[in-house]
Amino acid sequence: MADGVKKGTKITEDEAKTLDRAQMGVAITGQAEVEGQDPYIGRVECPWCGNIGRAILDTDYYKWFACGACGRAFRA
Repeated sequence: MADGVKKGTKITEDEAKTLDRAQMGVAITGQAEVEGQDPYIGRVECPWCGNIGRAILDTDYYKWFACGACGRAFRA
């Protein structure tokens, strides 16, 4: 695992159907053009496919995520 990357935990498709989509963030694949502007953005690793993406990690915003590469749900 890369330094500073928070590894996600899997959410099954059945469980994801019961979660509030308003509390779902998306882990964006790729590098940010400007790093360090938002203190809530961190790097997360999808537990399903291993993709490392950027996401807002403040739980006041999002409680769970969809992977920007495979689309599967996870918590980080």
